[in-house]
Amino acid sequence: MAMQESTETGNSLMPSDKLLPWLKRAPLLPEAGAAGTPLVAVIMVICFLASLALAGFFAVSEAANDWTSDLRGSVTVQIKGQDAITIASDTGKAMEFLRDTDGVISARALSREETVDLLQPWLGTSNLPASLPVPGLIEMEVTPALRQQLDDLATNLSVAAPGAMIDDHSTWNDSLAASARTVQIFAFGVFALIMGAVCVVIIFATKAGLAANKEIVDVLHLVGATDKYIALEVQRRFLVLGLRGAMAGVILAAVCIFVLVVAFGSGIGAGYFLPDLSGGGGLFFYLLSVPLMTCLVAAWTARTTVLRTLAKRF
Repeated sequence: MAMQESTETGNSLMPSDKLLPWLKRAPLLPEAGAAGTPLVAVIMVICFLASLALAGFFAVSEAANDWTSDLRGSVTVQIKGQDAITIASDTGKAMEFLRDTDGVISARALSREETVDLLQPWLGTSNLPASLPVPGLIEMEVTPALRQQLDDLATNLSVAAPGAMIDDHSTWNDSLAASARTVQIFAFGVFALIMGAVCVVIIFATKAGLAANKEIVDVLHLVGATDKYIALEVQRRFLVLGLRGAMAGVILAAVCIFVLVVAFGSGIGAGYFLPDLSGGGGLFFYLLSVPLMTCLVAAWTARTTVLRTLAKRF
């Protein structure tokens, strides 16, 4: 009768005042062996890697949103010419035209020094002679409505300043978005594979634990324990082990991320064309999903494995 009450309790949602004692009960499988400390260590390492993969996923996602939003809101006007005088004249004409154009939020002409600085990564320093006609550049922000009419704007601008060309950064924007999606898919794929590894480890540990405690399982069947009751007890055991290992792995990953953020200042990607892993509260909130998913995967895998194994044996 008591065994049936325990089985019925396991098949229903437990009240909060009964859940903690249920988790603290003595385990059906002993601490030693595959279903003990070694399993906790394995889950800790797996969850550490899963946390890093998840952190990389959200870092790339936030960085991609920042990059593409910046490119979507800006437009560059390039002015070419035979000599510096022509370029300066066309730049002035282009600025006058843009100031009088509806939908232009702001426009700023870059100086020659600023343009040369932009070319330094490709041409190096002090490699540009003063006589070289460096194209003029105008940084411009436009409204979404005007951005949809850039072809008309480019045509009218070329009339006002014959050497002017408009670059809406669409190629860069599409390339960045595609690259970000690829990295996100890769990071999420790694996370999914790691969760799959948790399933494999739990299956192995469950079968090893049942094989090592075959006599205990036989005695439980003799006194009237059902397969569901045994599965519930094993599920509880692996839920506790998964929680221990997952929390240890996530805490270790959070500490590593925090140390890296502190060591590199404001973010890992600060000053570089890399995702900025700032280590904000939002990131650590997302990391809490790793122990939750690990515990659910471990409990479900253990229960399913026990039921299938006992069904074959008995």
